[in-house]
Amino acid sequence: MASGAKLTQTIAVNRTRLRQDQSAVLKKAVGERIVVVSATGDDEEKYIVDRKYFEGILRQWRCAMETLEIAADTRLFDNLLQAAGSIDADLRKGALHSFEEAFK
Repeated sequence: MASGAKLTQTIAVNRTRLRQDQSAVLKKAVGERIVVVSATGDDEEKYIVDRKYFEGILRQWRCAMETLEIAADTRLFDNLLQAAGSIDADLRKGALHSFEEAFK
């Protein structure tokens, strides 16, 4: 998550409670709240998360992977750094155009 993001809340339940009161347990996985399901004698835990929260995590992961791919391509990364430097200089000179001006 982004810096300053609040910590997620976790709620622990065992598989027996999930089977007995599935509807109520599933309703607890809302927003950033995670339901952790465990079984007695079983080291594997399962997580129940809200769909929107999960999709947000996937978006952040994909963005991180794209950033790593760009950073790993030294030629592309060097070109981006050079472009960033010229954009800063052009901005200071007032040589850039607005989106509206460029795409009239």
